Amino acid sequence: MSLAAKKILLLFLLVVCVGLLLFQFVNRSLVPTSDQAQETLNKLPEKETVKEQIEGQDDKRKYRVYYITIDKIEDGRYHGTTKEGTGISFLEEKVNESLPKGLKEGDIVKAYFDLEFSTNGLMKVEKVDEIPKD
Repeated sequence: MSLAAKKILLLFLLVVCVGLLLFQFVNRSLVPTSDQAQETLNKLPEKETVKEQIEGQDDKRKYRVYYITIDKIEDGRYHGTTKEGTGISFLEEKVNESLPKGLKEGDIVKAYFDLEFSTNGLMKVEKVDEIPKD
């Protein structure tokens, strides 16, 4: 093998290694660690009251919003914990609106509960994508 061929092979291997390292770095930063999720949850309020219109309803209603960390998903049931430590579980088919795609353990979600008709229970779940500013 000539010297030029060895240089080209070495350059190719170097580019592949850099590409793999870059790929690993990008993938790692997209998946939040439990520490990052906890930091995000700490920046959010324990709960808040909002007035919003939910899909399939005509008027705006008052909702209590809790921020929940998804702890476990099994058989279509999502188990989570609020910032104050209250455990909540729900089934996808019991929520009025469909759940966000790709919901996984460690994700933080906003859970909307109807204040006017408490028998309605959990009305909507939204994934929290953005980390709030300090």
